[in-house]
Amino acid sequence: MKVALIGAKGQLGQDIVRTIPDGVELYSFTHQDIEITDKKIVQHVLEVEKKFDVVINTAAFHKTDLCEDEPEKAFAVNVVGVKNLVDVCLKTGAVLVHISTDYVFDGRKIGTREPYTEEDSPNPINVYGISKYAGELMVRNYLEKYYVVRVASLYGRAGASGKGGNFVYTILNKARAGEPLRVVEDIYMSPTYTLDAAREIWRIILEERPYGLYHVVNSGYCSWYEFAVRILEFAGIEARIEPVKHTEFPTRARRPLWSPLASIKGVVLRSWEEALQEFVKGI
Repeated sequence: MKVALIGAKGQLGQDIVRTIPDGVELYSFTHQDIEITDKKIVQHVLEVEKKFDVVINTAAFHKTDLCEDEPEKAFAVNVVGVKNLVDVCLKTGAVLVHISTDYVFDGRKIGTREPYTEEDSPNPINVYGISKYAGELMVRNYLEKYYVVRVASLYGRAGASGKGGNFVYTILNKARAGEPLRVVEDIYMSPTYTLDAAREIWRIILEERPYGLYHVVNSGYCSWYEFAVRILEFAGIEARIEPVKHTEFPTRARRPLWSPLASIKGVVLRSWEEALQEFVKGI
């Protein structure tokens, strides 16, 4: 099986590389190798130069607040770029695996305290979420052979490309530096270890599961405050941490206050606590 990976330097991309199964011939492409907003480059690299059985797209413009000020770039990467990949897959017959996000939801399900499943209707409330949902529509409305994989609140060894790390590293660095820790307690999500997500993505591909939409996150959910508390606990660091409301940290983009994910399609990963403990111990 010949697989192309777009976005190989990102947190998820690097763990997809680390977990290559036997029998897979993986070609990794960074942003320097392929600009997905350039249709001709996409066609040359993925269609003319080599033909692939599977294309995995982890590339995205994911700076949520910056998306509000640069909607053109958000849609260029998250929608037009996806359409370019879709067109190549249509021509070559490749399966497209497209990574999406919990930010396609508006958070109104907080009243039920139930996670969002693959059957829930998206209703994004910021430019990033809207562009990612539009990208999903590009995939599912043009292709028959595809997997849209929604992930959430990712952390991994590589750190977030373009963001200078991830939440786990930020909390640990601030605590070790003796800086005050004030963390939002009223926004809930499903923190997900990229290594676990990568392994499940490979399983979905190799097991040839039914095409469609999958939620791939570590089981359970928590607030960002609860997440931070566990990070310090697993690292054995004693530090004062203050829970605050999200209104204490005004942001350019609105965030859903509730975006935990769960799967009704047989995807069951270990708990977020177990995954986090392994990650923290490993670094």
